[in-house]
Amino acid sequence: MTDPVAGRVVVCRVGAERFALPITAVREIIAAPELTRIPGVSATIRGVANVRGTLVTAVSGRSLLGAPGTEAGDWLLVLTMRDGRVGIVMDEVEDLQVSAGARALPVLDIEALVLPLLAAEPGRA
Repeated sequence: MTDPVAGRVVVCRVGAERFALPITAVREIIAAPELTRIPGVSATIRGVANVRGTLVTAVSGRSLLGAPGTEAGDWLLVLTMRDGRVGIVMDEVEDLQVSAGARALPVLDIEALVLPLLAAEPGRA
């Protein structure tokens, strides 16, 4: 039997860049909460957010994609990795599509982009 969620993607936008994320990589999508900056970390890490009692490290979608401009980001995509303790700040979440419908969009390799940023965290793999 085929998994009903297999092949589905979340279509997002950061600046003018549109891309897709596998739905299996996204735990939840929330309106961007207030972020608390962490001193001494890369500017790519925007800060931490309290999401229902869990601290979530918020990573800049613009920095991940090399998009120009300042980031206001209206949405936080909380990822399934690290028990939902990491999220990406996005400008817009457009749609949920079957991957065939989003074929022209690049699919981000979240682990390759995000995990190196968090590798300096002690005790986390």
